[in-house]
Amino acid sequence: MPLPIARRLLPALLVLPLAQGQAASRAALEAVHDVRIRIEARNCGAAVEQLKAGLKAGHPELALLAGSMYEHGICVKANWDNAVTFYVQAHQGGLPEAAERLAAGYADPARGPDAAAALWWSLRGRSGMRSGTCAVPEEVEQDPDRFVAELKTWDPSRLAICNYIIGVLWTIAAEVKYPAQAQAWGLHGDVTLRFLPGLARIEVKKGETGAYQLYGVIDGDVLRDRESIPARGGFEKMMREVADRALRRYPQPPGIPADTSVSVKYVFSLE
Repeated sequence: MPLPIARRLLPALLVLPLAQGQAASRAALEAVHDVRIRIEARNCGAAVEQLKAGLKAGHPELALLAGSMYEHGICVKANWDNAVTFYVQAHQGGLPEAAERLAAGYADPARGPDAAAALWWSLRGRSGMRSGTCAVPEEVEQDPDRFVAELKTWDPSRLAICNYIIGVLWTIAAEVKYPAQAQAWGLHGDVTLRFLPGLARIEVKKGETGAYQLYGVIDGDVLRDRESIPARGGFEKMMREVADRALRRYPQPPGIPADTSVSVKYVFSLE
């Protein structure tokens, strides 16, 4: 018999990717940029040395980048344990998105999965699933022993379904970025995702888009291009690509009612 999963497990998740970047110091952002430039140039030796320098300076943004490099084997040998160490360091340094990467990683079937760890870290990101079947009592959220004891009372199918939902949603939360072109053109907007886990499908709906006032001498082509349909559709296109990758990453478990849905709203703002 299918589990009575709430029809709206998560009403809304507001993600402001650039706001996180604005909170970082200029030195941290420059250090991240320097590492990425060397990775793109396929100069892994220099990238790793630059990464070490940034980590020594104590920038949590570099710890987040190091976690991603170890998770995906970028310029270093893939090692999930090392990735976890750096993600935890980044989270302790004030970056909640590191918890989203941990939740998505632990939910990955390639690593077990570890559904308990995935659920634990999902509650420590920019938003947590605190309603519906995947919610845990508030009083056990901060106590690891009581948290694990609570999950041991769950039916295995319930845990598998929650692991799937968390894996997909938190992969998206971890990977979504402000589209570079939209940022360059001074565009803002929002996109709503409707995740139908029972159908293994995500619907992407573009919301409102707008443009910030540009100052100084502005190229006329920029003003024209940023009003174009492709420019305004950049948020939707990026979200579609990330959502499709997330769906491919996690196999759908049985027993999810077809009409179960999770609505997630992402807001992109430069303010």
